[in-house]
Amino acid sequence: MSQETPQLNEAVLLFSGDAIDREMLYPEFEAILDGFVPMPEHAGSTAKGVYLRIDSQLCIVGAAFFLLDFDASGKASPHWNIPLEQMLSMAAKGPDLGAGPIKLVCFSQCPIEWQQKNLWDPQMDPGRNSFVLMRKAVKVNRLGLLVQETPASEKAAQDKSHRQLQQKLHQHYSQELRDRMAHMLREQRLRVTTLSSRQAKKVQKLQQEHQQRIQLYRDKIHQLQEQNEELTRRHQSLRENFDTQVQKIEGMREYFTHKLEAAHQGESSQLQALQENYEMELAARVQAAITELQERLDMREMELFYRHQQESNLKDEIARLQEENQSLLNQGGGHLLNKLSQAGINFVTFQPGAGHMTITLDDMGRYLNDPMAYAAEKCGVDADHYRQWLMHYQSPACCAVDSNGQGCGRPIARIDNPSDFHPGESDRCPVHQDVGQQRTAEQR
Repeated sequence: MSQETPQLNEAVLLFSGDAIDREMLYPEFEAILDGFVPMPEHAGSTAKGVYLRIDSQLCIVGAAFFLLDFDASGKASPHWNIPLEQMLSMAAKGPDLGAGPIKLVCFSQCPIEWQQKNLWDPQMDPGRNSFVLMRKAVKVNRLGLLVQETPASEKAAQDKSHRQLQQKLHQHYSQELRDRMAHMLREQRLRVTTLSSRQAKKVQKLQQEHQQRIQLYRDKIHQLQEQNEELTRRHQSLRENFDTQVQKIEGMREYFTHKLEAAHQGESSQLQALQENYEMELAARVQAAITELQERLDMREMELFYRHQQESNLKDEIARLQEENQSLLNQGGGHLLNKLSQAGINFVTFQPGAGHMTITLDDMGRYLNDPMAYAAEKCGVDADHYRQWLMHYQSPACCAVDSNGQGCGRPIARIDNPSDFHPGESDRCPVHQDVGQQRTAEQR
């Protein structure tokens, strides 16, 4: 990469955590990109780097915060291709590091949207401020950059100009104050943008963890439901077996009764003994069968009770997690979102049919859970109606199907308002609208 002007120097700083790990001139960085100079300390990781433009007075005039991947051997990724020079030429202004507001490129201030994932945000906290560390490192001048000295005549002219400036300071004080306020405002906006980006990442991570936990509980409920169905089938099988045993016992009763009646004609005493033995044996068998089946039924009913209880507990847990998710959404960025709301900053989204909608802080969680349902509510229709209208709005074509299963697909007029859309009529061409009306008339 060539330098923009003879007075500007190009350098690259690599960070380790929040501290500067290595300083190099841009030709040395190009050698790293070409694979000639490996960096084992960054092997298999992603390093945070800053591309700097420095003037002849060792003041930073431009900075681009980029990410660089290294393979297992410590060589830079051959696919790295970030147009740093192009992005700096398009960059917005950042903080003043000694030579006026610098040109700044970072994750929260990226002039090329699709390159945003390859950038990172500087640290703005006191004691770890990335801009302060960069300015101090450049002033130490470990890279040996050439510093342009000011001639004596020019110094005298500067002293004279300085005295004149002091005499006219009261005339320019208001302008100086406005410049300072504008600089502070740019810094605060960058800080707010950086904090918003970090908070959004935290909320997104919490949402992903919450969804994973809900999915885990849903899988558990599905497993318990399957076990419940299996127990129900086994319970039904035991009942059928019990009915079969009762039928067998009834058959034995009839057999012994018939045998007793036949023997009664012979010997009454033997009949009495047989009858008593029969009743005792029959009663014992019936009681044993009833006891065994009753124990099995009680065991299965107890298992079913425990399964229902576990299922109820899991459903309560899911409800609690959903409330917790809503609370996280309302409180995850609560402090920052309240500050933005108090500052007069509104959250506006655009949905087809509903147009631009202002999302209040209380509705933020409900909108994030189901944006389509939220938009349908704003349009005065239900979610299914809104979904059918959205399909028509995105592809206004006749969706009628003939007897052979072939779709019509003729272009039709688009309905812009969801409440004016009538499924089966607004999404049909005039031919199929007439056919539908004739069929309706015939049915009447």
